[in-house]
Amino acid sequence: MHEPYLDALADLFYPRRCAACDRRSSDVLCRICFDALPRIEGPRCERCGLPTAFETYVCDACANVDFGFETAKAPLKYEGTGKEVVHALKYRGYRTVAERVMAPLMVGVLDGEIHFDAVVPVPLHRSRMRRRGFNQAALMAGAVANEINTPLSDRMEAVRKTRDQVELTAQERKTNVSGAFRSREPVHGRILLVDDVFTTGATTSECAETLLHAGASEVHALTFCRTV
Repeated sequence: MHEPYLDALADLFYPRRCAACDRRSSDVLCRICFDALPRIEGPRCERCGLPTAFETYVCDACANVDFGFETAKAPLKYEGTGKEVVHALKYRGYRTVAERVMAPLMVGVLDGEIHFDAVVPVPLHRSRMRRRGFNQAALMAGAVANEINTPLSDRMEAVRKTRDQVELTAQERKTNVSGAFRSREPVHGRILLVDDVFTTGATTSECAETLLHAGASEVHALTFCRTV
């Protein structure tokens, strides 16, 4: 039986739902939600990924901030449909979005000429892993690694439970994640660090510092969304 007929039968008995709006859809996102993705367009800060009036390596928002990573990029703003997709993966276990939606958009904002030696997900503490059952960053990192044909590394781990970052200030976030990660083995070369959302950069920066101390030459951060 041809694949289109199999897909039609599967949709008849197990209809797909849009990850963002939960309407019936032929793919993980319906056309309305896909078109509504809050893309970050135009100039942006090369260092932190914030939209700017003109192309710049360092913007006013990050000029006086010490980051462990070289650059941070994200294709979407953390709002609307972008936020719904993150929640679909993180809280509803809609894992297909990592491969079908997140990874292609994330890879699209990378400089194709940059070579990475490994893709590393931001780790999840074992207590949260037990509750959720998976690490959304690891699923995203695996999908990104497949897209760019680069090895996936799980050498970094969370060694201390941290508070939820949502209600914390930038300084509190930095203190909250300080010393929370370690690398089980030495790391070498250029690393692509993957997470779901970039807010203040505290978590990604702490992870980047951990990788640099483990031997990485430089770290670049890539997330699906960022707050603006």
